[in-house]
Amino acid sequence: MRIFILAWLLLVLSACKKFDGGDIKIPEEKKPVWISDRDTIPDHASFILRLFLDSTANDETAFIFNHTASLVYNFDIDGSYFPGFGKVSLASISSDGRDLAIYQLPYKRDLSVSLDVHSKKDGMLSLKISKERNIPANVKIWVKDSYANDSLDLRTGAYSFRIMKADTNSSGCRRFRIVLTNGVGYQH
Repeated sequence: MRIFILAWLLLVLSACKKFDGGDIKIPEEKKPVWISDRDTIPDHASFILRLFLDSTANDETAFIFNHTASLVYNFDIDGSYFPGFGKVSLASISSDGRDLAIYQLPYKRDLSVSLDVHSKKDGMLSLKISKERNIPANVKIWVKDSYANDSLDLRTGAYSFRIMKADTNSSGCRRFRIVLTNGVGYQH
């Protein structure tokens, strides 16, 4: 009986070893969305988004792609945002509402991340990508401005906007979000 069980176990293990899923070919039109979206941006690819009022008043938030990360704040890999005494402040917002200076997240097509934007005085400000690393050329990084009902691919240039302290809708966490898309443009 022991020999039979041992032989059966070896047979099962060898069958599992032979079938690793690598032989399965899924037609492109039948692939689930997550198969085509995962790994479109390689792990450790990143970009830094900068908010600036002038050459001395600026703040940044970093986005780092990691397919094992979560959209929820993770103490071990994300960096909490701590407001300072600067004239402007910029943070990305995790899916559970935490302001972050460094956000590690998985890439998914049409990924949307809210931003928390503030200025201590009225004025024209701009958002731009100050650095990027290993982001594929076909990925667009859109800023969506719900207050002005406008958007711009930040890979093509800076987005300028006005903050007015008297109008609380012109700043804060509900005005802007970053949307990442593959290929063609973003629809408001």
